[in-house]
Amino acid sequence: MKAVVKSITRENLDDIPEPCRSCVYWEFPEDSEKAKLLESKLVKEKKEWFLQTLREFGNCGKIVYYDNSVVGYAQYAPATRLPNIESYESKLVGRLEDGTVFLSCLYITKKALRGRGIGMKLLESIILDLKSQGFKAVETFARRGSSSNPSGPIELYLRKWFQIKDERNPEFPLVKLEL
Repeated sequence: MKAVVKSITRENLDDIPEPCRSCVYWEFPEDSEKAKLLESKLVKEKKEWFLQTLREFGNCGKIVYYDNSVVGYAQYAPATRLPNIESYESKLVGRLEDGTVFLSCLYITKKALRGRGIGMKLLESIILDLKSQGFKAVETFARRGSSSNPSGPIELYLRKWFQIKDERNPEFPLVKLEL
C-alpha cells in the first residue's frame, strides 16, 4: 500500500494522531506542562489553534495515511503562531514578512514505518505546498542523535538540502531550506 499525504482541513482535524492531537508544546507552552491533567482541554485548544491558523494563514499541516490508517503528521505556520520557538537558544533566521515559515512537527507515529520514505514524502509534500503558496523558505529545529522526536531527525532535512543556520543548541540546530 502507498502512503497518502493530505492537508489538514476542518473535516479531518479529528484524524490528527496521538500523541500529536493533544500536544500543544509549540502553540501553548504554558499548558504543555500540564498535559496529562488536561488532555481533553488540550485537544480542544489544538483544534481551535488549527481552525484559527487555517483562517488566518491557510494550509498549516498534513496527515499521512497508510493502509487507511493515520501514521504521520506535520504542522507548520508563521513563527508568531508558535510562541515556544522563543525558548530555544538558536534564533530563527527568517520571518513571515520575508516569506519564511516554521515547521514545528514532522512525525511518523508508527515506529515500524520510520526509515521507509514516509517522512521524506511528507516533507516533500510540505515543500511543494509552501512553494505553491509563494513562500521563500522553511525553517525548523531538527534533532541530532535521535529519530524519535516530533521535529524529525536532522539527517532527513540534510538529505533534502536544508542548511544548518544556527548550532547554539547542538542537539536541536536550526536548519533552513530556501524554496
